[in-house]
Parts: sequence; structure tokens; C-alpha cells
Amino acid sequence: MKVMQGKQCCTGAHICMVLAFFFNHSAIRSLAQVELPSNAPECVRWAAEDVRSALAQKHIPVAGAQVEVAIGDAGGLDEQGFSLKRDGMRIEIEAGGPTGAMYGLQELAEQVSDSGPVRSATDFAAAISPTTQRPFVEIRADNPFIHVYPIELGDLDMWHEYIDMLARNRFNLLDMHGAYDLDTTSFPNLYPQLVEVPGYPTAGGFTAEYRAKTLASFKAIIAYAKSRGVRVAFMNYSAVNDAGGVRKGETFLTNIPPEKLADYTAKAVSILIRELPDLYMLGFRVGESGQSAAFYKDAYIRGVDEADRPDLRLYTRSWQTTKEQLEPIAEAAHNGFDIEIKFNGEQLGLPYQAMQGAAYGSYSYQGYLDVPANYEIIWQIRANGTHRFWAWENTDFIRRTVRSCRLGNARGFTLEPHTAYFSVYSGDYYRSPQDALVYPYIWQKHWMWYYAWGRLGYNPDLPESTLAEQFHRHYGDAGDAAYCAMQQAGEIVPLAYAYRFVGPDQRDFSPETETGNSDTKVKRARQDILQFAENKPEDERSFAGIDTFVNNKLSNSADGRYGPLAVAAMLGRAANVTRSTLTSAAQPSGRAADEFRLLEDDLLTTSYFGDYYVHRIQGMTWFDFSLHSGSRSDLEKALAELAASRESWHRLSKTADAVYKPLANPLRRQSGFQWSSQLEPLAKLDATAHGFWQQHKAAISDIHLSPNSTDSGTNPGLSAGPLTQNIVNAKATITCTPTAQNGVASVTLWWKPLPSELGWESLPMSGGPGGVFTASFPIDRRGALYLVDVHDRQGNAHNFPDERKETPYRVIPVLPSTHSSSTSLQ
Repeated sequence: MKVMQGKQCCTGAHICMVLAFFFNHSAIRSLAQVELPSNAPECVRWAAEDVRSALAQKHIPVAGAQVEVAIGDAGGLDEQGFSLKRDGMRIEIEAGGPTGAMYGLQELAEQVSDSGPVRSATDFAAAISPTTQRPFVEIRADNPFIHVYPIELGDLDMWHEYIDMLARNRFNLLDMHGAYDLDTTSFPNLYPQLVEVPGYPTAGGFTAEYRAKTLASFKAIIAYAKSRGVRVAFMNYSAVNDAGGVRKGETFLTNIPPEKLADYTAKAVSILIRELPDLYMLGFRVGESGQSAAFYKDAYIRGVDEADRPDLRLYTRSWQTTKEQLEPIAEAAHNGFDIEIKFNGEQLGLPYQAMQGAAYGSYSYQGYLDVPANYEIIWQIRANGTHRFWAWENTDFIRRTVRSCRLGNARGFTLEPHTAYFSVYSGDYYRSPQDALVYPYIWQKHWMWYYAWGRLGYNPDLPESTLAEQFHRHYGDAGDAAYCAMQQAGEIVPLAYAYRFVGPDQRDFSPETETGNSDTKVKRARQDILQFAENKPEDERSFAGIDTFVNNKLSNSADGRYGPLAVAAMLGRAANVTRSTLTSAAQPSGRAADEFRLLEDDLLTTSYFGDYYVHRIQGMTWFDFSLHSGSRSDLEKALAELAASRESWHRLSKTADAVYKPLANPLRRQSGFQWSSQLEPLAKLDATAHGFWQQHKAAISDIHLSPNSTDSGTNPGLSAGPLTQNIVNAKATITCTPTAQNGVASVTLWWKPLPSELGWESLPMSGGPGGVFTASFPIDRRGALYLVDVHDRQGNAHNFPDERKETPYRVIPVLPSTHSSSTSLQ
């Protein structure tokens, strides 16, 4: 085999690198060699190895193929962008920066791996599809928590594998928060565990050896991340003068006087960031600290100044603080200031910012979307509350979520993974040592989570075939079935949580492990069976709870929102298709068989969870209605559905408990948790149903629950037509041209000022020539949200935009002096 030497030329920021491959025709099994200039950035050298590996695995017998990479002169591409071109036998990658070059090489490696048989240089070049790619959002962060005690930074092999995985999936920021104690669920101050501050020798009570080892590990993680094109941010949660209090017989000293805390923090910050010159962002939590904005200026701004690190970007969270408190800190920051805002509280139920209303406060975005602003937004997608144990990926859901992350002056998102509040080691989850060996680290089981969020975060229009191909790589012949089943199962847990919405906090509800029947937030004299029916969905403008639905049916009122029977139908379809798809799956062999076995267990468990919610939602809907009507036949339907829900939970527990050992879920006070533990309380609760009905039912009437097609989620020919907005003189005028097979009866405009804590208001829309309906509302510079509700003459109604297809509202972000725009509903 003959290899052409790499060549280079440097002109300012422009670097040209040539990767060349020559093969001897007589040596069909010769493997490709990749040569790079000695000064190529490390992340580019690493990605070039992926290309080499892909070519080698294909045994490509190319007579003469050349790949050229140019960095820094890429026709307006930013640092993360690249263009992959084909010119005869030559493949060219032009990139705006080293990270873009890394992504370009990884794209090439992926295309090589996904290509069919290649027998010549012509085949090789023809198999490469030209593409130009830019990041949809600038920041695509993974948001792990630093676990203690001891601090979980020492397993460098694990961190190396984790960072490699993030970089290949186009995450570009490791957003490390903490510390977090897995056992006590507390957030101890990390500074005493990382640095010793002169004048405060006993702060934290940790030894010099412990601190030195911890800091060395942190340095190594940051350095390794840099070599993979991933930057590191670090947010210390605690501002108090302790390291977690007393734990396991270890006393951590707490003798820093409150008046010295800002001085200690400033000095700790200064020491740490001098030791970590490649740290990209430094953060702190204001809301829970009890400290004023002045404290953070005295502590963090001073610490940055003393370390002479004007390049360091600062960031915080909006949780339990106010914009007015954060703006002075943002003004004092030298190199920009970011505010992480909860996308949807601490759960992931819906793929858009759904929590509107005063009840949610800083669980939502409040007034932070105002512009101009002296800060930028990073949407914190708190997903570990909803997704704790089971594998999950839904491509459409993630696409929609990513597209929602441009709302406001946002730079992107930071995504909480499955291991944020849980162990990273598989042995802590699986009963069988054989299962634990399949993935030594539990996050490896969730490979599809990282792949989809990272790649779709970079490009939400990524072809679905690209994602499906990854399932083939992992599951072999079962890949198609695995992908299809995952898409169906991926609808179940988020929708169940979003509909049976107990609360926005991670401590409120663990959707995967709870039946939804215990809600301490409902202020009732007793926690009775009817409580499940008093749910208020996560998005009350798109979904109607059980009690609301029943009242609408009793009053013969149409509602354009999705009600309980529609949600149950969605969950039922998803659960059934998940199982039928898995039944038809081919049986893989080797490692693919082990991986598929664990995936199949999770997907089947999820499908039974879906069945449980189908029957529980339907049962409680019939039960609630029977209380109002006094109808015994409706009660009998309810009792049958409740019995079916218990059987579904039984199937769930048999499947899950056979695979998972008793689990720790401390944020929900579940220790040694098994799914079967929910069966007895569920049976006891349901045993009260008949007596409760006898005690509380209304007088017997002839009213029976008679669902129509809309109730089951079917749209009987309703549409809104083109939806347009026109904003003039502080007034927004909305128009649409609705249609209905049974004739349009009325159209209602729903609107609200954009700040999340403000509520929805409604206006009837007036019909005019050509079937155009119009309504106007006042608008100020804060902007607004709006949607329409179309009713026909047969008592059917539907909201537009349709929540199941897109974000169910339109956004007017700001109020210009004169502005007109229109948007068509697809």
C-alpha cells in the first residue's frame, strides 16, 4: 500500500489539511491510512481517526481518493459550520473553525459507514452526499450533576468515554452543576472540595490530598473535553458556608462567619479559575441562596477580576429569583451573562414552553423574554424528572423541542440526562450481572437519547433515515423494529405526565414509578379515589382535564382541547403498536442480542405503563360522570376500566421487577423501589370506589356518557385555514378562514400577553366576507401568544394550531411601531 504524505499551508487563520488514501488494486483488503499535519487541532485529528476507522471497516479498495480539510476560510460559516463537497475523486471539507472541521469529518465517517458496497474510487466518491451544515442553536449542552461523596470526578475513563460520546453527537458544552449528594439529595458547596483558601484553612474540613486529587481530575476532564471540541461550564449551587453538614459520621466544618462568606467565595473563585484556564463558563445559583445581587458582585465579579479572567463568561438560573435582581450582575459581567430558564419546570411533558399562568412562577420563563436585554437565555430542559430509568427517544418530540429553544434571545439549550440525579453505574440498576455487563455505564444504554438530542439540536431537519440507521448499528436486523417501537413508546411517558400533571417539580412526581393517585397538592379533606379525576394538565389551553371534560359533557358544551378519552386513545395506539412492532422484530445475534434484550424490556414496560393510563383515565372519566348522573351502568364501566388498569400495572411490574433490582429514587422518597409495591395501595384505593359512589352520587337520571368523534381525538373535518396576524398601533388583529364539513358555528380567539405568568383571555371572532373571521386584542412591547378554537354545528370543536402536530400557539415576540406578518397553518 502506498500512502501520500499530508501537506499543509497556513495563512492567518486559514489551515489547509489534506487526508489522502491510495490503495493497491492487488491488495483488496488493504486498509486506509490517514495523514494529518503535525499541528492539526486535536479534535480534528481525533475525528480523522473516525474517518480512517470507517474506511478500514468497509475495506474500501479505492485506487486514489483524496480528502481535503480547510479551516477558517469557509464562506461565512461559523466556527461550528462546515461544507462537505465532492469534486471528482476529491472530497473537500471547508469549515469555519476546528469544531466545524471535526463535525465535517464525522459526517464523512458516518456517510462512509452508512454507504453500501464500494468497489472503486468512483463508487467511493459517488457514495458521498454533499452537504452544508450550520448549528440550529449555538449551545447544545449536556447537563450532568457532579455527585458526592466522594466527589465523582475521579473515574476519568468514564468521563473520557462520556465526552467522546457527546462530541460525536455534536453536543458542544458540558454544563456541570452541583454538587449533588445522591443519598441525602442535598447540594453541598463544591469550593471547599476543590481549593484551599488562605485565611480559611478549615472550610469544609477536607484534606489537602483530597482537594488536590479532586482538582487534578477536574483539570483533566476540562482538558480532555477541549481535545474533543467540547467546552466546560461549571455552576456551583450552594452559597452557604458548609459542605453538606454531617453525613456518615463525617463532620464538615461550618465556621465561616456570614459576613466573611463573600470574601471566602471571591478568593475561592479566583483560585479555582486560575487553576482552570480553559473553563468556559462559571455559574452560581441566586434563588435559593438568600443572598442579594450585591453578594454575587462582591463574590463572583471580584473573583473574576482578581484572577484576571475577563474572558470567562458567567451564568446563573432564573429559579426563585427575579430579572431585576439578575440584571445588575449581568451588567457587571465582563464577557457576557447567560440565564438558564426551566423549559417546562423540572419535568419534560410537552415539546414546547407549556406552563402558562401565575401558578408556575420561576418554573417558567416569566418576563425574561423581553428584549433588548443584557443577558442571553439558555433553555434548561429538565428531563430527569420524567425520564428516570427507561430508555426513551422520540424524534418528532425532540425536533419540536429543539425548534422551541429559539424562543427569546436564546443561545440554545442544556439538557438534563438520565444520570443527573442517579448513579452512572449499571450495576446499581440491573438484577442480573449479565445485564449490567452489557453497558458498564447506564448512560450507554441511553445512546439513542444522546444521539437524537445532540444531532437534532445541531440540525432539527436531520433525515429520519439517519437516526434509523443508528438503530441498525446497535440492533442489527432488529433495527427497523427497534426504531419504530421506540417512536411509539416514546409518546407514552411524556404524554401521561403532561395529562396527569401533579406538579412541575422533580420532587412532585416520578411518572415512571407512580400510579398518579397520590397528590398532596390537592387540598381535600381526604385523599380519595376521585382525586385522579381532578387533574389539571400541564398545558390547560390545549388539554382538558377529566373533571373539566365531564362538566362540559353535562352542560353540552363543545371544547377544542384534547380531553381524557382522546388522550387515552393516543396512549392506547402507542402501546399497542409498540408491542406489535416488537413481536414482528427479527432476533439479532451477538452483542446486538444483548442490547436488544434490554431495550425490549424497557419498551414492553413502557407499553404496559401506557395501558395502565389508558384504563385509569377512561375509568376515572366514567366514574366522575357516574357520580354526576347517578348512572349505575356508567359506574360498572368505570369499575371494569379500573380493574383493567390494575392488571396493566401487574404486567408492568412483572416485566420491570424481573429486570431491575430494587431501585433508589430518593427525590420521591422511594428506597428499594419495585413496581409491584404499587399494586396493594392501588387495589385498596379502587376498593373504595363503589362505597364512594354510593355516598356521593347524584340522584339517578337518564344521562349517560356518550362520546362523539371529537371526544376520541378525531377531527371531523374542522380546519382554521390560513392564520394571519397584523399589528398596528398597539393592536393585534388576527384573521383566519375556517372550514367545517358540518358548517362553521363559531370561532374563538384565545390570547395572552407573552410573560408566562399572565393568563389566557378569549374573544369571539367575527365572520365576514369570504368566510374570514377576525378579532383584535391590545398588545404591548412584551408580545403575545394566540390560538383559535373552531366549532361546527354538530357540537364538535378543535384548537388550531393542533398540539399533536406543532406548538399549539403562535408567538408575537415584540411590538414594533408598525408590523404585519402572516403564517399559514399546515
